[in-house]
Amino acid sequence: MKPFERVKPRKFRKTPKKTKAYAAEYKPSKHTCALCNSMLHGVPHGKRPSEVRKLSKTERRPTAIFAGMLCSKCRSLILEEAVKVKYGIKSIDDVLIKYRPYVNIAIQKVE
Repeated sequence: MKPFERVKPRKFRKTPKKTKAYAAEYKPSKHTCALCNSMLHGVPHGKRPSEVRKLSKTERRPTAIFAGMLCSKCRSLILEEAVKVKYGIKSIDDVLIKYRPYVNIAIQKVE
């Protein structure tokens, strides 16, 4: 193996003489929602980080709030909770623990 291939993940191929190791090519997995683990739309997947870097900012992720982190269902749920907390209908302690960080960020951005 060449020196620059030593860091890459390896796969092995059996040949008649010996088993040879070669550097495996990989593709990153699809981006998922932080809350429900569903696939995110509008975010490039199946491209290597070097290919994603060459895309423009608008091609990398949508411009909506929490884009690239939450799916649309979770995003709307978080924004509803943030509005309820902001206008006193609900207290922050009544919000589920896993939603609280996102609700706090949404409250700051909605102001």
